[in-house]
Amino acid sequence: MRRSLTSFVLMALTVLAVASIMMRPARADIVTFTAQLLASNEVPPITNADSNAFGQVLVTLDTSNNTFRFDWSINNVASPQIILSHIHEGAAGVNGPVRIDSQISPASPVPLVNGSAVFSRGNLPGAADVVSRLLANPAGFYFNIHSTLNPGGVVRGQLVRQAAPPPVAGVPTLSEWGAILMGLLIIASCVFFLAGRSRTSMALAGAAPSPAAENRMKVIDWRLLAKVTLYVEVVIVLALIALSATPVDLAGAVTSGLVVAFIIHLVVADARRR
Repeated sequence: MRRSLTSFVLMALTVLAVASIMMRPARADIVTFTAQLLASNEVPPITNADSNAFGQVLVTLDTSNNTFRFDWSINNVASPQIILSHIHEGAAGVNGPVRIDSQISPASPVPLVNGSAVFSRGNLPGAADVVSRLLANPAGFYFNIHSTLNPGGVVRGQLVRQAAPPPVAGVPTLSEWGAILMGLLIIASCVFFLAGRSRTSMALAGAAPSPAAENRMKVIDWRLLAKVTLYVEVVIVLALIALSATPVDLAGAVTSGLVVAFIIHLVVADARRR
């Protein structure tokens, strides 16, 4: 009875540990900014054929390595190409220096189709001091897109920091999957030891085991293990499909499911033999 209680306690601890990692909050090191881009925001405002241009940008900053991602779109542009796009440091109404470059250039421009274009690029490096100032004062930075007709800038907008989203369920990283597997293996070893402890006790006492005790010594019930594993893995795979998990998450969860199924099988088999 005591052994079964210990096994169930270990199972509960396993479930709680895995759930706490699986339900961790979204990464706190991701910060996003947006800007509404208008030709009238340029200094001086655009007055030629691009004067009706407009767009929007989403800037994603990973503060763990100070890298940026730009996702922007632009419309109503008369120019045939976009030749530059940057984050500049400067308040509204003031032109300032480039701080983060999108790696677009006149030699590798973004073509416009019917006056519109969409652009995305990540892993853009930023200096640590620039990141610090941007986080402290986003309004002191602006995003600027440059066209062939207006090489000094065709649309511009000051950056606005977006509120952090509420915590959401995440999936473990590769290192967290390793920690999960290690914990499950340790717990499985403990349960295996508890389930087979009667054999050692009988050997020390020099007693001949009864038929019922012999049956209890068969720790692994392969048929039960196969059935439990099937159920556990089906539930895990369906959950991962619903969460659109990555291959790393799929491999980690399926492997963890094998260990969980083994522990459940030990507990169930031990309860059946009593």
